[in-house]
Amino acid sequence: MRCKHSLIFYLTIVLVLSVISCASSTRLEENCKKIEAAFRLSNDGATYFLNGEEYIEYSLYRESEAKVGPLTELGLHDFVYSSSAAFTLNDGSVVFLKGLQYFIYSSFDGCLYHQSEGIYFGGLPNPPNAALNWAGDIFVFEGCNVWKLSNDTATFHQEGTLADRGLPCDLDAAVEWESEKAIFLKGSQFWIFDGEMRGPYHTDNLNICSWYICGEATWMTERNRGSLCCNGDPRLCDLRLNQVTLPGLHNAGSGFDGGFGFLNCWVRNHARTILEQMQIGIRHLDIDTSFSHCGVLGSNHASFCGGSICRILKQVRTFLSQNPHEIVTLNFNHEMVDPEIVIPALTRQLKNQLRPMLNNRYRMSGEQQWPRLRQAVRSNKRVFVFYATPFINTQPFESRFYRRNKWIHTERWLASTWRPFSVTDNNCSEIVRLTQARCRVKQYHKLIEVSIVPQTAGSCISTLAGLCKHHLHDALRACQPYRFSHNASPNVLLVDYPEVNAQVTTSVFHAVYHQNVRNILQHRPGSCRVKIDAAVRKPHSTDQVLFFVRSTIIIYSFTQNVQINEITIPGVSSVDAAYIQGDNIVLTKGCETLLLNGSSLEPLTHHWSDIAPCDSTYDGADVWNFTLHIFKGCHLKVQNQPPENLTVYGLPCDVDAAFTFGTKTFVFKENNFWVRTSEDTTFIPGGYSLDWTIDAVVC
Repeated sequence: MRCKHSLIFYLTIVLVLSVISCASSTRLEENCKKIEAAFRLSNDGATYFLNGEEYIEYSLYRESEAKVGPLTELGLHDFVYSSSAAFTLNDGSVVFLKGLQYFIYSSFDGCLYHQSEGIYFGGLPNPPNAALNWAGDIFVFEGCNVWKLSNDTATFHQEGTLADRGLPCDLDAAVEWESEKAIFLKGSQFWIFDGEMRGPYHTDNLNICSWYICGEATWMTERNRGSLCCNGDPRLCDLRLNQVTLPGLHNAGSGFDGGFGFLNCWVRNHARTILEQMQIGIRHLDIDTSFSHCGVLGSNHASFCGGSICRILKQVRTFLSQNPHEIVTLNFNHEMVDPEIVIPALTRQLKNQLRPMLNNRYRMSGEQQWPRLRQAVRSNKRVFVFYATPFINTQPFESRFYRRNKWIHTERWLASTWRPFSVTDNNCSEIVRLTQARCRVKQYHKLIEVSIVPQTAGSCISTLAGLCKHHLHDALRACQPYRFSHNASPNVLLVDYPEVNAQVTTSVFHAVYHQNVRNILQHRPGSCRVKIDAAVRKPHSTDQVLFFVRSTIIIYSFTQNVQINEITIPGVSSVDAAYIQGDNIVLTKGCETLLLNGSSLEPLTHHWSDIAPCDSTYDGADVWNFTLHIFKGCHLKVQNQPPENLTVYGLPCDVDAAFTFGTKTFVFKENNFWVRTSEDTTFIPGGYSLDWTIDAVVC
């Protein structure tokens, strides 16, 4: 009966989740809008999209919406609300069509003035769906048909079909677009005509954010089912947001939408789009916001406009749609200009573009606990938003948005280690000491951002970023113990120009990856452990060591002090020990051996060979002074000699691996290693295995 009840319970949960998902999807589409009409003012080139009682002014220069407001701001009256089409006459007047009735407004200085109403143009049998002034000719689109206005008779006559022009029936709107271009819209698609018809394109490319266009992103309400991989690693799924580390982009809006000319050296913080940055691994965006610097809700660096916030949000949403198991954080930080304009506009755009994915669990649950990544991914609540602290805490108007929208988190919960410092003599090592000091002070905060952002002091931002990236691993390690003591981790590693040499071991992505390896071991002690199966110096190499972890071979660089690659070898799923034999490497597994070419690491035989005699498996093996030493249980065995107890050497029983490099021998067991030189007789503790910056954590 328990099985039956469990099945009923499971089906009930599935049904509830399905209902919740359907309800979310319904709410999303119930609040959606379609572009009902569009027109362009000929005197100033401003383009407007209309829906119901609202308009969106579009900036062709920024390729993004510039402003949203009620139609009354444009001088329009309620009798033109929800117009089915609009077009501009050659004298600059704008005609709004509602049914078969026309309302004409004259245009002056960006405002519209009612000129006449109740005018009818003859020839149209049905109300039009869209209209357009193209090269002085007026076209309207009704159903599948195209009609053209005769300037002589002021009547419309049919001019073919939309299919003739490569367009679908029942368009929503059409409008002139830049020089000798027009766009045609239907639902979440649009087409561009510039002599030939191109498309369809997704309306995300228009960067309209204050409205959610119907059908634009219904996937946001879908829950993630099946196996999970959280931010690229299934081991992270059981960690909470404050226990993981994310690669962060400093001044994320400064450079994604083009550069600043000769000022790039001192103003631009990166040179790729937000989508490209996220595709290479960025998961935290640090964004300065303003309105006055851009003429739209925009990002900025100092007084320089980086591009529209809407473009950023669209690219974030595109990335999330392509990567359903990734979590991102957005910090609209204290470098906010015009907060009285920015916060209402920003809140509206976030809600319309990302509402189903905005995570509010921390503030809604009352538990004062960040959700686990598994919960965020499974529920598709994968976006965490932070707002500038001074405004939401002190300004009544702005704080209202904070109280009502539980997905907004105050920036004071995200403590930064940043303090002014300069790079002297091309040396950025001071950042490690500074990070340690700041983490000691900030360790109690809910989240910590490790900021590697020096003062420019006349140097180019990209140059300083290149100098400081050599200290990213050490900066995270310096912060780690303070956070671990509070069951948390360093949460963001914030840098400039992360895309430069993104694959090298000094990159922000490499540093964050290995910090997360340490985070996993720290926060999942019951289910994860360090387990190095074997280790061996690569023959004839003065730099590389091979660590065997299950079916993976980690290639470690002594000169760089980090893992530089991972490979797999066909037929090798796990090993017990490895040691050098001439130019080759011998692997042991149980009572069998396999010989590898020491240079190519390819098997020299197609099968494993028996070890004779063999009374038990090896724990580890290494060649000291040209003699093979074998670790078994609590003993060290050398051929033709009695076994010695490992305690004589200062070692524990059941070691995992051993190898000699130069004059030093290293022995590993779980997350500890011991070391001795050729002059010593005993080993001494050397530290933690993960100090080697290798991923040997097995869960």
